[in-house]
Amino acid sequence: MTSITAEMIGLSQRYAQALYRSALEMWVEQLSAARRELVLHPDVRDRLNSDSSFAERQQALDSILPDTVSPGVRNFLYVLLREHHLHLLDEILFELERMIRRGPEVRVARVISAVPLTEEEKQQVQERLIKRFGGDLEFDFRVDPRILGGLIVKVGDEVIDGSLAGKLAAMRAQLSSAS
Repeated sequence: MTSITAEMIGLSQRYAQALYRSALEMWVEQLSAARRELVLHPDVRDRLNSDSSFAERQQALDSILPDTVSPGVRNFLYVLLREHHLHLLDEILFELERMIRRGPEVRVARVISAVPLTEEEKQQVQERLIKRFGGDLEFDFRVDPRILGGLIVKVGDEVIDGSLAGKLAAMRAQLSSAS
């Protein structure tokens, strides 16, 4: 029986990390190919979002998927199709690419603002969130004019809604419960 040394553990970890990255890169590559086909075939994309039966929508998806898409990736796309979640493909790819860069344990702080933040404003937000959640955050800044003003911050399961739209909705709910 061989005793395991620190060197062997380190080597095992490096092999595991290489395998992890390779597997994720294959998924990113194949899902990206599927996304490209969806962009190139808006007529098929419309059929996928229709009220047709799952079998008809699955057949439409199969008609545009490259032959190189593995059965596992194809089945994953079928799950998204069945649940009407194909619109999440861009976000799924974003998360997979983040995992390749930083690993699955990194937490993402999504900061949504009504208008683009300046670099100084981004820095201030980052500093505040690091104080609250710790320094292992990766930041994703997005713009969504529908929030009207303020910020919405999502870190893991926690959501901090400081948006004007959120405050108006809370005020509406409070007023309707008072009547």
